[in-house]
Amino acid sequence: MEYTVKIFPDPEGDDDYMAEIEELKGCSAFGETPEEALREVEIAMQLWIEAAKKYGKPIPKPKNKKINEPKKRFNVIFPESLLSDVDEYRGKYGMKRSELLAAAAEQFIASTRRTHPGH
Repeated sequence: MEYTVKIFPDPEGDDDYMAEIEELKGCSAFGETPEEALREVEIAMQLWIEAAKKYGKPIPKPKNKKINEPKKRFNVIFPESLLSDVDEYRGKYGMKRSELLAAAAEQFIASTRRTHPGH
């Protein structure tokens, strides 16, 4: 997958570099060189995705794929308590409401297709 990787000098000023996967909140790594930081963040990304799968958490898609896909806006009505839960969850995982709801819908549809093929 082609996620957005940001590599920059370590803000702590240790002459190291830090790499982050923009779409995967908290997914980052360090290296003595930009190349080493990139290699380390690729490992961190694999572990992040494995952990998300293990615990049933949504896995954001790479931004570059989302940008090219047409989108449509629509209104959704939620009970206040559910919307509050959505906002709390998305805040923890660095997602927008629309990203979380799209990921949840994709996951639900995929699981339904596995359990009810042909429907």
